[in-house]
Amino acid sequence: MLYEQLENTNRHMKTLDYELLHSDDAWRNADIYKEIYDYSIADPTGYWMSQIDRLSWNMQPKIAAKKAENGATLWFLDGRINACYNCVDRHVKTSPDKIAIIWQSEDFDTCEYITYKKLKDEVCKFANILKTLGLTRNDCITIYMPMVPEAVYACLACTRLGIPYTAVFAGFSPNAVAMRMNDCKSNFVITVDANTRGGKTISMKSNIDEARKILNYPVRCLVVKRKGININWHDKYDIDYYDISKSMSCECSIAETSATDRLFILYTSGSAGKPKGIVMSTGGFLLFSMLTGKYFFNMFENEVFWGSGDIGWMGGHAYALYSALCNGITSVFYEGIPTYPRNSIFWEIIDKHKITSFNTAPTVIRAMMQHGDEVLNNVSLSSLKYLGVFGEILNKDAWYWYFNKVGKGRCPIVNMWGQTELGGVPTAPLSNLDEMKTYGHIGRQFFGCELVLKDDNDVTITKPETKGALFIKHSMPGMLIDVVNGSLEELYYSQTSEKLYCCGDEAYFDCEGNFWITGRNDDVLNVSGHRISPIEIEEVIAELDIVAEVCVVGYPHPIKGEGIYAFVVLKKDLTNDVKLKAVTVINEHIDTIVKHVKETISPITKPDVVKIVPDLPKTRSGKILRRILRHIASGDIRDFEDLTTISNPECIGKILDNVALR
Repeated sequence: MLYEQLENTNRHMKTLDYELLHSDDAWRNADIYKEIYDYSIADPTGYWMSQIDRLSWNMQPKIAAKKAENGATLWFLDGRINACYNCVDRHVKTSPDKIAIIWQSEDFDTCEYITYKKLKDEVCKFANILKTLGLTRNDCITIYMPMVPEAVYACLACTRLGIPYTAVFAGFSPNAVAMRMNDCKSNFVITVDANTRGGKTISMKSNIDEARKILNYPVRCLVVKRKGININWHDKYDIDYYDISKSMSCECSIAETSATDRLFILYTSGSAGKPKGIVMSTGGFLLFSMLTGKYFFNMFENEVFWGSGDIGWMGGHAYALYSALCNGITSVFYEGIPTYPRNSIFWEIIDKHKITSFNTAPTVIRAMMQHGDEVLNNVSLSSLKYLGVFGEILNKDAWYWYFNKVGKGRCPIVNMWGQTELGGVPTAPLSNLDEMKTYGHIGRQFFGCELVLKDDNDVTITKPETKGALFIKHSMPGMLIDVVNGSLEELYYSQTSEKLYCCGDEAYFDCEGNFWITGRNDDVLNVSGHRISPIEIEEVIAELDIVAEVCVVGYPHPIKGEGIYAFVVLKKDLTNDVKLKAVTVINEHIDTIVKHVKETISPITKPDVVKIVPDLPKTRSGKILRRILRHIASGDIRDFEDLTTISNPECIGKILDNVALR
């Protein structure tokens, strides 16, 4: 009887899911959403179990979730599933000639169109190489590759064999690569001879050679010679991918893996300290990324999705790779940068490949804005249906530019909030449900996700517009199951008496129930007893026409306890050498900034220090490294801690060379 009731509930949920995704009636959608959401919160495990047959299982689970000793929740404990089969093989059976991946070269001249059948063949060959080289489930493979097809083959080949791997961003230094490899005890790396970025050929194999010198154990390297440049070669440890692949079969058996087996390890960006190795499970991550991608971007069979985030970051890994392929749609991979060979290149790619959903970082949008609206003059962007943004908060001006200029006022903006640790995005505006009236909020909570705010006394906040620390009440299948060489419970579950998951963010919710992220908990300023959000000040400063980027941090103040320090990047036409040397001109800009904040928010929030800088230090994923700026603001420049994630280390010296003018 209980089984029959469960089956009836599952069928009802699937009917509601279909209606929600296909209906154009917003009011009806809202009612359906509420019914599904209410059920998912009342019975989270029941909801997720109602969704499991969206995936193909070797053995469907009967156990929904179970707490592990380390504090993690293990989902679908008795389930048997293979990620590669779900992303590739099952689509080959139904649509072998459908395009799975479009790869676009940086020079815009070369494309590769890879069908699901071709993808399966290449993944099988890659997997056979790994087997031939003796790799097993006891290993951890490092994938240090740019956005090229072989990077996808490598990831999926590992999952086909049940071998855990870690994907490392292609722009990382040898030291950053070595740190990650040593942390997860990886002794096998897959890379390319070189990568193309901004018209330059960058040797990645030489970075691996340098990383080997740092590591104190032997490392074998499978090299994909895409560029054909001269590289150092070590016959004992280096293997030529193209050479060995010639003898490999296009058929490879699929490992039957447990739903709780490690799928991959992804390291956090390091914007808040030393990067942490986040361990993801197979079944839970796969279901969560598939479903959130389908709902937030309406990933139906004819959609073309482009997530510009690198697969070394969760935004790219969860959605451009796993969600897109698991949903059986077409995913676009581009090897280049947003401003080369032309400032309009991103928009040209959207037109060329008729992309329907585009997901990028706020840094990219702000970079496009600096080049003016003319970059959009020769493109139509008519194929676009949905716009996404991930990684950090998108300021007001950028949101409206993205919505009005890129989306022509017709494309919903999916303002995604997520974390590496969550395996994707648990909250964002639903693309076919939420009217895009305003920027900033992170929209509706996904099914099974219940956000909770706590004050400093561990009391749940129930009053709208009241800021507090953000927690997640229920475990979700995509969430991390472990931290490499770290205590999961201590890092994420020890901050409240209820052992809720600590997001590390501060937020509030409005009268309609939408959540607004105001910054990291350690970013909140306490000025003369007033708790002030740096993001609120940043948004006001960013409204000024003279400002390109801004970051606000706190610093020790002898009277206020904590002062407000603003690092400001002016727009390009204001930052030439002549004007930067003109102290009078700079002071005029600073006066404008301080006055605007004072009049727009409050005299309490006006910056005590405004520093005009040429650039802000960022991670490779585009997040501003606030901890470095806090060090500079406080005068503590002896130790910036871990710098392996910084994409532009040269800017630190330039910031230090500039004298604070106020």
